[in-house]
Amino acid sequence: MAACLLASLLLASCGRPVVTETTAEETTAVTTTTAVIKRSPTPVPDLPPFEYEYTVAAPSVTNAEPGSRTRNVVFYRDGNPIDGKITVPEGKGPFKTIIISNGLYASLGRYSGKALRYSENNYAVIEFQFQNGANPPPDYSDPEYLGDFIYEQVLDLYAVIDSMTYFPEVDLGNIYLYGHSMGGLVCSYAGTYRQHEIKGLLLVDPSFYAAERMNFEHEETITTDIYPLISQCYIPAVIITGTAGSFGEDPHFFDEARAALPDCEYVVIEGANHRMDGDASNQVVDLSVEMMKRWDERVKGLEG
Repeated sequence: MAACLLASLLLASCGRPVVTETTAEETTAVTTTTAVIKRSPTPVPDLPPFEYEYTVAAPSVTNAEPGSRTRNVVFYRDGNPIDGKITVPEGKGPFKTIIISNGLYASLGRYSGKALRYSENNYAVIEFQFQNGANPPPDYSDPEYLGDFIYEQVLDLYAVIDSMTYFPEVDLGNIYLYGHSMGGLVCSYAGTYRQHEIKGLLLVDPSFYAAERMNFEHEETITTDIYPLISQCYIPAVIITGTAGSFGEDPHFFDEARAALPDCEYVVIEGANHRMDGDASNQVVDLSVEMMKRWDERVKGLEG
């Protein structure tokens, strides 16, 4: 990725970020702030209990079409199918792996272009469709319903994470969660509770607002206050948003999330909408790849 795509990264506190802007020759400007808190040793999270019970079975996997590196997959939770795909880079794995959680109404395949671009950067990618996500009922946003709706999506993601042991292509020590819109909220829950298994969070215009008005009738132990929860998420995270129909139109929309996440970076793509259409789609991939590489280098520096 061209160096001018990514603004200079400055060390800052989450509460008082330092912002730099790039207005180079590209048609899309990118604003990046970074906040890195190095802790040694990493604090042990003291999370509210999250009770769940489900079963996972070996996924069904088809052969790839000639010339393709993508195979169709069916994951299972409690015997119920979760449709998905796996796209792998060329060469021999295991590969660092990104699991993509989609936004509402996004059907399976919406993120396949991103999956291919990630694979060109040597990442394997898992896409899947939440059982309740493609066509949610009209009342899904009712606070009396939304909590249970998200709870079921968290468990679907849990089942997909558990199923990674069935894929020799997947490097189990290098799994990242990518979540778009409501999928970003789901990844924040799952990534916080399972941070010992996850290397980082890629949160694309995440719908944190929804957690402020959810009631969990089915599972009362899960917290509905997302910010105290993610304040104990000690893996690195990046929030990527835009300025044209994205939550980032409000420059303060993500202030609470950025202040809460202990290790948070923030990227604004000028002109990008909530769906990250057009060139913004490629920039999301390129910027997040840059972030993951930097996180890896940081770990190597701490270990060295």
